[in-house]
Amino acid sequence: MKHIVIIGLGSAGYAALMTIRRTAPKARISVIDPKLSDLMHPCGIPYSLGGHVPAAGLEQDIFLSKMGVEKLGGRALRIDGDARTITMRTDDGEREVRFDAAIIATGNAPFIPPIAGMERALYNGLYPLATVGDLKKINERLNSSARGIVIGAGAIGLEAAMALREHLTAVSLLELQPQLLPGILDPDMSAPVREHMEFHGVVIKTGTAVEEVLCDGAFAGVTGGGTAYAADVGILAAGFRAESELADRSGITTEPYGITVDEYMRSSIPGVFAAGDCVAAWSVIDGYRLPVKLATGAYRQGIVAGINAAGGDAVYRGTAGTFVTKVGGLEVAGTGYTTASAKAAGYATVEGKIRTGILPDYFPGNTEISLKVLCDKGSGRFLGAQAVTEKGAAERINLVSMALETGLMPADFWRVELAYCPAVSEVIDPLNKAVEFALRRIAR
Repeated sequence: MKHIVIIGLGSAGYAALMTIRRTAPKARISVIDPKLSDLMHPCGIPYSLGGHVPAAGLEQDIFLSKMGVEKLGGRALRIDGDARTITMRTDDGEREVRFDAAIIATGNAPFIPPIAGMERALYNGLYPLATVGDLKKINERLNSSARGIVIGAGAIGLEAAMALREHLTAVSLLELQPQLLPGILDPDMSAPVREHMEFHGVVIKTGTAVEEVLCDGAFAGVTGGGTAYAADVGILAAGFRAESELADRSGITTEPYGITVDEYMRSSIPGVFAAGDCVAAWSVIDGYRLPVKLATGAYRQGIVAGINAAGGDAVYRGTAGTFVTKVGGLEVAGTGYTTASAKAAGYATVEGKIRTGILPDYFPGNTEISLKVLCDKGSGRFLGAQAVTEKGAAERINLVSMALETGLMPADFWRVELAYCPAVSEVIDPLNKAVEFALRRIAR
C-alpha cells in the first residue's frame, strides 16, 4: 500500500488529500500539520474583523480519522529523499515518518519588513492578519483603541482598513507604492477604489515608506515620509512570502518566489511534490515567474500534486492570478498582467477601457462598472483584465481568466453567448464592449 504524506493542510494540502482519496482510495494518507483544527480559512479573517463573519466559522474540523487519514500534529523539520523519511517535531519530541511520496504544502508566512522598532511593537499592538489567533489579539486590542494604522495596500490591507473603520474613529493606510493594489490593478483602475475608501473615512497615504514603528511600552504609531502617525492598534499587511524553509533544510531547490517545481508539481527530490503558496508560480500566459499567492491557484496545484503523488500524470499549466476582493461596497477584480507587468514581460499592450452602466439606460437601479481589457498588439491575444464595480466584477473577470487558460482570442470572444436580462445586464455586455475597443486599437 502506497504511503503518501501531505505536509500542511491549507488549500493545496486539502485539495491534494481529497484528490488522492478519490483517485487512489487504497492509498495510505498521513497529514503533518501543527493546527489544532483541521482547516483554517484565512481569506475570511478581514471580514470577521469587520463583523461580517463569525470567528468561530473560520476554523473547521473535517474528521480526518473517519476518512481513514492519519493526522500527525506537529511540524516537519526536514526530508531525507534517499531514506524516504520525514523528521518532524511533536509535543513529545522528534520522530521519523516514512513515505513513498510526499507533498509539501506549507503555504506562506506574513512578510515582516526590516523597519526600525518593528521587533518591539510586533504582537504588542501591531499584528499581522494571517491567523485566527491574530484576529483574536486585534479584537482584544480594539476595546481600548480609537485610532488604527494599516501598513500595506494589497488586498488584505484594504480589507483590514475598511474593517477597522467599523470599530475606530480614525484609520490611516500607508503604502510604499504610489497606488492601491500595486501589481494587481493599473493606477487608473485603482483610483475609484481609493475614492471609495476615502469617502468612508480611511486616510490614505501612498508613496509613503514607513521609516519607524513607534513603541511606548506598546505600539503607538509609525513615522512615514517625515510625518508621525499616532495610533493605538496597527495591522501589518506588507504581503506574504513562501514558507519554503523545510525545502531549504532538505536540500530541495528553491528560488525567490518559493520552491522550484515543474508542471507536474515535482520538486528536485524524486517522489517529493510541492503545491500552493510555498511554490514559485508561473504565468499561464507565457511561463513568466509571478509572485502570486492565491487560494484558487493553490487548490489547482494541490489537485495536480495529488494525482501525480498517487501515480498519475496530470499537468499544471500555470496561473492567471485571477483575483477578487470586496472593499466596502466595491467588488474589485483582475486577472493576468497589468500594463506594467506586461511591459516587464516584453509585451506591447493595447487596452480597451469602458466606464458604463451594467443595465440598460431605461432600467432603474443601474450601477456603473469600470472595466479594462489588455491585449498584446503583436499577437492579438488577451493579456489581462481589471474591473471595479458594486457587483459583477468577478463574473466578467472570470471570463477573461477562462480565455487566458484556454487560449480563446479576443477576435473570437463575440462567439461566447452571455446570458441577458435587462434586470441583470445589457444585450451587449460591458465586457464585450471593452474587448471590441481593444480590437479596434489592435487593428490600427
